[in-house]
Amino acid sequence: MNEKGTAFLLPDNYSHLKFSVESNKASGRPSTSAGATSRKRQMIDREVESILLDGDLAFRISQHAWYYTKGDNLKRSAIPVAKYLSITYRRGENKNLVEGDSIKLFSYKNQQVVVDTRVVLVHDAHDLVVLQSESAELCDRNLFLEEVEPKKGMKSVLMSYSVIRGDASHLSFSTGTISSDISSRMRFLGSSSSYEGNTGGSCWSEDGKLIGMQVEADTTDSNGRQAFPSHQFVH
Repeated sequence: MNEKGTAFLLPDNYSHLKFSVESNKASGRPSTSAGATSRKRQMIDREVESILLDGDLAFRISQHAWYYTKGDNLKRSAIPVAKYLSITYRRGENKNLVEGDSIKLFSYKNQQVVVDTRVVLVHDAHDLVVLQSESAELCDRNLFLEEVEPKKGMKSVLMSYSVIRGDASHLSFSTGTISSDISSRMRFLGSSSSYEGNTGGSCWSEDGKLIGMQVEADTTDSNGRQAFPSHQFVH
């Protein structure tokens, strides 16, 4: 785990291990009035605490971990969705990307592999940018054809490049549960604490199927009230 207990960092010998993801530090939660925890809250807490991260699953989805940089030590996620296509987020520092811009993608499994891509689509409504490879394949099949529709209560794994000490990022995994059904905007929420580097991270099912991409972190519910931190994804 990282120092804050919010991200699981991939160890060197992980391919056949199972990990229980736990933290001895309390998660960030808003203040509540004194009293017993509701039965519904207790059930959610027990479910989240029992989620295991399978080493085989971490190894399989890490094969799809691509990233790019912007002249610093921080990695930004790029998710392959087809053999020659990948997606990344639109918001924040990527707001200035336009069609035709070039981005070099690096493979996590072999950082000597560099693939030239260019922006072929910018979709503001879905907060995503589509990149097309100009040479090598980014994955061995069309992952979007296998994509799983998110359902409330479904267990999931978030893979992203977590910023650990402020000036570097590392591949990390965090487990959680889909906490909402998919909306008309193709958005859904996932329950787990948020940390820097999540944006653009990929969300996967327990059997290694792509579910979506994180686009932001929410701290309010659908009515605008304070809520437990959660990830917002686009499907």
